[in-house]
Amino acid sequence: MDVPSAQLYFPGSPAPDSNARRRFRALARSAPWLSTSLKFEIDIPEEYSQPQRNLTGSVTVKIRQREAIAVHNESGELVFQKETFSAQRSRDYLAATSASWKLPSTLLTPVYTSDQLILRRPEIAGFDGLLPLDYWATVLDPVEIAGTEPAALDLAFDHPTYIHELSDIVHEGRQAIAAVLSAGYSYQASQANFRLVPADTRTLVVLDLSTGVCLLRQVLSGASSALSAPDLRLRILAQDEYYINSHFQREHWLDQPVVRS
Repeated sequence: MDVPSAQLYFPGSPAPDSNARRRFRALARSAPWLSTSLKFEIDIPEEYSQPQRNLTGSVTVKIRQREAIAVHNESGELVFQKETFSAQRSRDYLAATSASWKLPSTLLTPVYTSDQLILRRPEIAGFDGLLPLDYWATVLDPVEIAGTEPAALDLAFDHPTYIHELSDIVHEGRQAIAAVLSAGYSYQASQANFRLVPADTRTLVVLDLSTGVCLLRQVLSGASSALSAPDLRLRILAQDEYYINSHFQREHWLDQPVVRS
């Protein structure tokens, strides 16, 4: 992979060694295992906004695992709500979708590093339509920049991204790791229409050390077509708070119809 020289974004930080690179990639794999719930504020770029659904500007999100979400706008108005924990699990459901055979992260054990981040992760259930905007899935689980396991040592540049720089920073009051990345040949985007690190760019990615989610994505340089990729910003408001089901349901589960098969 061609890695041209460029002005350093973190000139005071040492060149990333193999241990620092492994730690960053392990953090990028770890988000599903680091939190049971999150409350965060996220800025929706104009390119991804959906005014007809009131998904514009800055919104506040509560999410519980990959089963429930509630989104409020800046005025506190509920603009999106969805949950899957009350969905029917009949024989027809099991026969109709392959997603029914995938387990959530809470029921699977990955291979951990010595500092309890993820070295190798199994295939887990995705968000499966839970999120109102598809690109949120990559922001909340940025595994595409690391891959599900370390690359083979005998293959040059086989990691999904090349790490130019790394720095431990404090981002808006939270401990984080910042990296300047370029996409490699093996980079595979999690979403068909979105890449966290656009091709032929140097991109700044900041991962929250406690949750593993992406706090900031900013394209620094590269192909002119990619420079228009918008900045992505997320702010963690709470982690591992307990949210009862009614946060995510318009209709109480006792009032829902019973489907028998």
